[in-house]
Amino acid sequence: MTATDQSVLINGFGLLFVILNSFGLGLRLPVGKVVAQAVAHWKITVSVLAVNFLVIPLVFVGYLLTVASSIPDEIKVGFCIAALSAGMPFAPILAKLAKADVSIATTLLVVLTIGTVVALPVGLPLAIDAVDAQLRTTAWDVAWPLLLFLLLPIVLGCAFRVWWPELTAPLRQWVVRVAILCLLFNLNFTLVAYWSQFVESWGTESYVAAIAGPFIGLGCGYLLVTALRVKDLGIRHASEVTTAVRNIGPMLLMMIFPFVSDPLVTVSITILNTIGIIVVLAFVLMWRRALPTDEAVAAR
Repeated sequence: MTATDQSVLINGFGLLFVILNSFGLGLRLPVGKVVAQAVAHWKITVSVLAVNFLVIPLVFVGYLLTVASSIPDEIKVGFCIAALSAGMPFAPILAKLAKADVSIATTLLVVLTIGTVVALPVGLPLAIDAVDAQLRTTAWDVAWPLLLFLLLPIVLGCAFRVWWPELTAPLRQWVVRVAILCLLFNLNFTLVAYWSQFVESWGTESYVAAIAGPFIGLGCGYLLVTALRVKDLGIRHASEVTTAVRNIGPMLLMMIFPFVSDPLVTVSITILNTIGIIVVLAFVLMWRRALPTDEAVAAR
């Protein structure tokens, strides 16, 4: 298989994942309930937006300028993309695994995904300039893939849910399954195609920076719910999960379109996203084990 064939497979499966995952989100999205949840918990909603699109990007940029200043420019760009891509697609699944508030996680996922469509085109060129990377992009180069392949499928999914409600449930199941399969194919082909770059990146402190990523998100999420004095564990963990891991959808679109000719951008995003999911999954399992059992609650 030639490098061109591998690139086509990587980008094709990545693009299919983004489209199908976004369409699937629209299929399971009760718009009225999401709006009501966002309004009812407006302090958390506003704070999560501020943390994800102001605090975390500033911390990431500061980290890249100081502790991780020696890593390659393309990897810095990948981390800048990740810093501005909020709203992890699997946040509701992780929230359910942690026995957290799934509806809050879903609401924050939608809010952050829409926020990413606005923040990434505005913030990415500024973030790249700030870390002195040699790569450049424009707001429109970033915006049009997000609008076409991320936002439009969500809208179409919502419309399908309204027009054909009886078909929504079975279609949603298949869409989600195929989307996850496409993501797994994308990851496997990426590892095969860029294995030498993954190995070369080992000595550049890129993996240390990638490990720092989810801890920055988890730390910011913890400070957020602590500052707001959120006592409900379900809401606390749902907010922390949605803040901890970045959104792979926009990151894949940046790999496929503006930075398709820069393999280290792909490598850095793959490293950070994979490590991030593993770290947050470990915290989710710890939170689940720390919850009191039904018998203990009843005894109280």
